[in-house]
Amino acid sequence: MKAAFLDRDGVINEKAPEGEYIARWEEIRFLPDAFSAVSALARAGFKIIVATNQRGVALGKVRSVDLEEIHRRMREEFSRQGIVLTGIYVCTHDYADQCSCRKPQPGLLIRAAAEHGIELPSSWMIGDATSDIEAGKRAGCRTARILIAGSREEADSRADINSPNLAAAVERILQCSSVNRSTNA
Repeated sequence: MKAAFLDRDGVINEKAPEGEYIARWEEIRFLPDAFSAVSALARAGFKIIVATNQRGVALGKVRSVDLEEIHRRMREEFSRQGIVLTGIYVCTHDYADQCSCRKPQPGLLIRAAAEHGIELPSSWMIGDATSDIEAGKRAGCRTARILIAGSREEADSRADINSPNLAAAVERILQCSSVNRSTNA
């Protein structure tokens, strides 16, 4: 069983401005092609799992109840598009907590893999930050870095794929999966 682990903000929905947090469902703006890209992954046999750091909870800028509502409604929206989110895994800790679940630590991915029978070497971590790529590598996944237009972030040499958006990343992931299937046949 393989999974596509997706970071949330900057990958499937717009990020909040620097230093701010998405605190309510009304602030969620899905990125163009997010649903079609995730649907393509699901059709290719990937379990879809969101793995997201949400430090705003630890800082008191996002209420836990509102975060739960965002994720409940996100599941509903994906379901309306015919997509099952296998899981949403969240780290609400601050940096100082030094937990094992805050990316770049791999705890969210490892826990999701254990709970859903996921083979990490067959899986991908897709994110827009160095911490996403590092978490994926530490968990043993392949990685795809989304480069947000206008950001100061540059391509990540550790990522297996660097792409301008989720749709382009998924296209490359599916090409890699197709090549791997034909070489293993």
